[in-house]
This record gives sequence, structure tokens and C-alpha cells, in this order.
Amino acid sequence: MAAFERTAAAIRERLRERAFTGVATFYVWHDEQAGQLWCSTGSVSPDALPFGGAYVASGHLAPIVGRFLADSERSRLAWSDPDDVPGLSGRAEPEVAPPAVRVSGVGASK
Repeated sequence: MAAFERTAAAIRERLRERAFTGVATFYVWHDEQAGQLWCSTGSVSPDALPFGGAYVASGHLAPIVGRFLADSERSRLAWSDPDDVPGLSGRAEPEVAPPAVRVSGVGASK
């Protein structure tokens, strides 16, 4: 978790050094389907992150990293085509809660 905090601080500092005056957000999320922890930075506000669906912006990193570390199913199933997986063909997809995304304003306009 400290590495993500240091990364956000370093990005914030670099943007200040370059006199960037816009909005920028550093964000971290657990991609449950891929079994991976991701991070990115975008010149968007926390409510406009480039996800294809709903997400919950959060200021808390520990629960996101905790879910990643507790994910015992990580990388067990390749998600190439669920129709090829015995027992999954024709079943309705389970409802999934929107992912929590740790957001940190790093631009001058937070």
C-alpha cells in the first residue's frame, strides 16, 4: 500500500514541477475477473474515470488491497469464452457489485 501512496505523491510532485493546473486523478482497483491489482492516472476527476461501468470512488486503499490479497481464486479460470466452460453455458451471469476504486487527486485542481 505504501508503494501506491508514494506513487501518488510522486505524480503529484511531478505535475506541480511542470506547473500543470488541471485535474488529475491517480486510482487503484482490484480487477476480480483478471485477479490483478491495477493502477492508473488520468486527467479526469474521480467521478469521470474511464471504466465501462459503475464503480465506487473511495479514499481507502486497504479494503481494495485486502480483497486482492484474499482472492484465492486468482488466475484459476481463463475468461476466454464462458460458453466453453462446462457447467457455465446458458447460465445467467451473477450480479456483481460495482468495484471500489481508490482515488487520489494529484493535479492542481483536485
